[in-house]
Amino acid sequence: MIDLTVNEKQLERTAQRARERGIIAPTFAQMKDPNKIPQKVKDGLKDVGLWDLHPLNLFRITWKNEPVKHGGGFDGVNYVEIPSEITGVKARIIALVGKWFPTGAHKVGATYGCLAPRLVTGQFDPTFHKAVWPSTGNYCRGGAYNSNLLACESIAILPEEMSQERFQWLSKVAGEVIATPGCESNVWEIFQKCIELQNTRDNIMIFNQFDEFGNHLWHYEVTGHAMEEVLQQ
Repeated sequence: MIDLTVNEKQLERTAQRARERGIIAPTFAQMKDPNKIPQKVKDGLKDVGLWDLHPLNLFRITWKNEPVKHGGGFDGVNYVEIPSEITGVKARIIALVGKWFPTGAHKVGATYGCLAPRLVTGQFDPTFHKAVWPSTGNYCRGGAYNSNLLACESIAILPEEMSQERFQWLSKVAGEVIATPGCESNVWEIFQKCIELQNTRDNIMIFNQFDEFGNHLWHYEVTGHAMEEVLQQ
């Protein structure tokens, strides 16, 4: 389960930074139903690009973004359905489309589900801690992106043989990028680097997607409801 123990002193510093940077943290309810997002936020998003490093883009962590690159609002769930003429089966085969999330991948949702509880409880202090995002790709991209929007320092860890475009993008978003030996299958090396960081730094918090309950909770609450909505159409 998620630890909701509150650290009042660190929470006070977190709230102060959020006020200074104009950061508002969206709720899962707003991600499920963008109709609950304040109109002031929707108006502000008209001037913000989908991938912009702007805190209002936290409200675009939803499957229901309007499929445009700049200034979009919200609509129905983005998905594709593969017809039986192609699949050869009667069962409906549906795929939710992550392209219209910031970063072009739904992992901004999973990583928000991990980082947000630590922030609202004061367990993660953005004036001291650094968020470590170990991954072969989109999870560390999503974590670095959310950290940037939430005024948190981040460290992205990924294999050195991942695309140069990925490293170039991360260099502009994450505070630190660490390349580990190997390619997408070299997960062991990523977590060995995490162990090294734990043993040498006192200001890091590692968000391992495989043991972070917030990852699963976000998908259960937001992705699950999006898929249910599609199936009911």
